[in-house]
Amino acid sequence: MANFMAQLLYLHILSCTIVIITVYRSPSGNIAYFLNNLKAALNQIYSNTVDIILCGDLDINYLSDNQNKQALNSLLTSYSLHRVTDFPTRIHNNSNTMIDNIFINKVKNENYSVYSIINGLSDHDAQVLSLSDIIVPDDRNELYSCREISTHSLNEFKTNLSYEAWENVFSDNDTNITFNNFLSTFVRTFNASFPQKKNRIKAE
Repeated sequence: MANFMAQLLYLHILSCTIVIITVYRSPSGNIAYFLNNLKAALNQIYSNTVDIILCGDLDINYLSDNQNKQALNSLLTSYSLHRVTDFPTRIHNNSNTMIDNIFINKVKNENYSVYSIINGLSDHDAQVLSLSDIIVPDDRNELYSCREISTHSLNEFKTNLSYEAWENVFSDNDTNITFNNFLSTFVRTFNASFPQKKNRIKAE
């Protein structure tokens, strides 16, 4: 079975409802399986009142012409989703690829910008999408969760990762099991190194 993971986040704000879909596809994953499942997810979400943002590691290189790229573009265009990333997202030795992407509805989001951030935690650069026409409510009396990321906590995170033996990642030949074991260990270490804290937004 091909490795395909997706998570959905609903944001209900004043101007619209935004659904953020984060996707991971394994390099060895079956492209037809991936596209069929992605289509099924989009069918459940898509409507004129919902603004969809699709992003993630799709392992389809947009710096070259290939059939996987054409098939994904064909699918997403039918849902008015178009790529906005236009720079390499993974630079390794002499190899530059654009396998991480963000797709949005450019009609609903005319004023946008995308830029990369080298986060030091991965060989993939992070991407930041800024939408200028989004109206957000005044939540100054609300609690919000945040993580304190500093030089000290980053070093602690790296140290904790180095203490992991990772036997469960390398002991299985199934791609799904291997990835899930890696992700479970990584997320557990991340949450321990960068615990969430509740804060209240201060009025200006």
